[in-house]
Amino acid sequence: MNFNYNIPQFNLNLPKVQFRSAVPAYEPNGVSFKDTFTSNPLYDNFGTKSEIEAEIKSNPKIKELLTQHGVPAKVNIEELNKLRQGHLQDTRITAAKIYSSLPQELKKEANLSDIQQAAMFHDYGKVLIPDSILNKAGHLTEEEREIMQLHSELGYELLKNKNLSSNALGLIKYHHQTPEGNGYPVVNDNFIYGIDTQILNAADKYAALREKRSYKDALSREEALEIIKEDVKNGLISQDVYNALEKAV
Repeated sequence: MNFNYNIPQFNLNLPKVQFRSAVPAYEPNGVSFKDTFTSNPLYDNFGTKSEIEAEIKSNPKIKELLTQHGVPAKVNIEELNKLRQGHLQDTRITAAKIYSSLPQELKKEANLSDIQQAAMFHDYGKVLIPDSILNKAGHLTEEEREIMQLHSELGYELLKNKNLSSNALGLIKYHHQTPEGNGYPVVNDNFIYGIDTQILNAADKYAALREKRSYKDALSREEALEIIKEDVKNGLISQDVYNALEKAV
């Protein structure tokens, strides 16, 4: 499997700011990986329920996605806050650790700021997924799985006007894609599965495997790494990214 590590970079002249987080940034060997986002209420509280509801009303694509699957436009702000303090923070810190453990030549191809933005917001769209599906104890039906899969595109739509970089938005939208484009949502011919995507996917999967959820127990470090090792065989991440994850955790 040949990986294209050259994700195009976008210069949008976005304002810079401090992101205040309850969990400290990862700082190996004195190197700071603190986020440099913009001073915006979104980054302090991920948006209030009323702000998210206003975004839904102003975005026809969100209403279209929800209507197609019979999902009510109900904002689950409690779930979003839980994700913010748990899985999203864990994914962000793990992604920063992976980056710090990469060979120097691969670090030059990765964009740490975009990766951390995307890690912190990759599951933002779950604020619109019904709790009965998000926290179902058993296996999802095919219909429920299709609704769950909406979260990545819903997150992109909710965030696309919130001053995140274009690269970070692409990572959020396609964090469940594969190099061949067999994941979701559908991609066009310009889709590139690069090093930033691999880092985010590895961090997201490791964090999820290590967590206890309604449908599974938490796995040990060794069990989680053994599962992710299969992603190397299946061409989802490179050996370099796996080695960095193994070293980082």
